[in-house]
Amino acid sequence: MSLKTEYENQQKYRKWSLIVDKLPIKSDHVVAELGCGTGNFAEVLSKKIKEVIAIDLNQNLLEILQNKKILNITILQKDISNLNYIPKQVDGIFSSFAIAYFPNKMEQILKNWFDKLKNGGWVAIIEIDDLLRGHTPLSKETLNKLEIFEDKTRNNGIYDFRAGRKISLILKDLGMEILLDEDLEDSELTDSGILSDEIYTMWENRLNRLSFDKFFQKNEIESIKADFLSLFKSAKHINQTKVKFIIAKKS
Repeated sequence: MSLKTEYENQQKYRKWSLIVDKLPIKSDHVVAELGCGTGNFAEVLSKKIKEVIAIDLNQNLLEILQNKKILNITILQKDISNLNYIPKQVDGIFSSFAIAYFPNKMEQILKNWFDKLKNGGWVAIIEIDDLLRGHTPLSKETLNKLEIFEDKTRNNGIYDFRAGRKISLILKDLGMEILLDEDLEDSELTDSGILSDEIYTMWENRLNRLSFDKFFQKNEIESIKADFLSLFKSAKHINQTKVKFIIAKKS
């Protein structure tokens, strides 16, 4: 299954309309969505505001949004870490599941985003927290390996599996006022107990994409995956993963 197909399958579990309703938007706003992927959120948001600047580095994902030909969405294939290519300051910035890919640069990148906001502008970020070790019960051996994997992945600048808990503090340090800090319900990412066959397959694909092979032998990887996936067919499965949703205002 291609990454584009996987991303499209995930969209049914994202409650974009409810999320848009919580944003401090006005009809004349120009909002940048950073890491827009296939553009499902951008499409919903575009019906409420003047313009969406939808930005992602992956052209394969952007093609889905481009084919919709929505007039008030400007699509850019760019790096989201620095927004100098946007000529003017914007009213708002939205980003979901993107900042965790910059574990060693998170503070600087959020500062870059802050600088692109107008005074009184806002930033809204959705990010995962404890994606892997939030699931229990796992064997001690698997938990130890997951901790090693998370530490090495973060230290090597690949991903921060606990990015969600850090965002509010960084935004406060930038002098922003936190308007909202809540945990979202998401049946793909936060449900406990026995999960559907579709979500099981989505998780199987996700685990296959993770860079376990950088740090473990093949037999170790298969053991981690088997232990992890077995949880999703168990009534004893407890999921403490959080999907953090933070909105902050620039004074």
